[in-house]
Amino acid sequence: MINEVNWQYPNYDENITQGDMPGDKIKIVKGHEDKAKVIFPLLMEELKNSGKDKIVVSIYGGSGVGKTGVASLLRYYLEQSGIQAYVMSGDNYPHRIPKYNDLKREEVYKEKGREGLENYLGSELEINFKEVNEIIRLFHAGEKNIYLRRMGRSETALDYEAIDFSNVRVLILEWTHGNNAILRDIDYPIFLASTPKETLAHRMERNRDKDPDSPFVTMVLEIEQNLLTSQAPTAKWLISKANEVISCEEFMERIHEE
Repeated sequence: MINEVNWQYPNYDENITQGDMPGDKIKIVKGHEDKAKVIFPLLMEELKNSGKDKIVVSIYGGSGVGKTGVASLLRYYLEQSGIQAYVMSGDNYPHRIPKYNDLKREEVYKEKGREGLENYLGSELEINFKEVNEIIRLFHAGEKNIYLRRMGRSETALDYEAIDFSNVRVLILEWTHGNNAILRDIDYPIFLASTPKETLAHRMERNRDKDPDSPFVTMVLEIEQNLLTSQAPTAKWLISKANEVISCEEFMERIHEE
């Protein structure tokens, strides 16, 4: 265990198990490892003292901040310590596949402007929070087999898979909306905090998204950033870009400095 003198972080390779979003393969980099090593001992201490059989952790933050990589490493470290874990991607749970959801966002903006888009993004209109909450409830209740959604990028790439959670103690939800007020029974929401400039830099560096600095995408990021900022006070831990545990007040100060 992590509190034993001789415990060392195990080596890993690019083939470690990642999130369950179909076709989503993230290159794990040192920044992910640094954040995971900050979070892991804090999480292990909580697990030791929680007294709960089942724990739900959310790794959340802005687009491109490293949620999948950090969550994957946490799972790996937990399992190397004898604690079974599973990484669930919240990106499987919007009502529409990515292509159609992007079109819906643009449609909402054209019809209702920025205010309409603000009411759509991260809301129950966009995301099936009810389904996610039911999965969390079943996991906490000790359900052995839970059906999880698999959403690809085409109309036919939508399916469900029964996952055996019999021996899984920690469910890790990696998701931009992992601390949304609509979610229920997240035990430890962990915010990979980034300012608007840092979030855009992450997206540009990742180079996975079409037109990551277009005016519309920039507006979407601003709205998402405002949502994340409003949720910061309820995070268990905030981890900065510099891989430090910071307070909500420190995070707010850094945003205001930009």
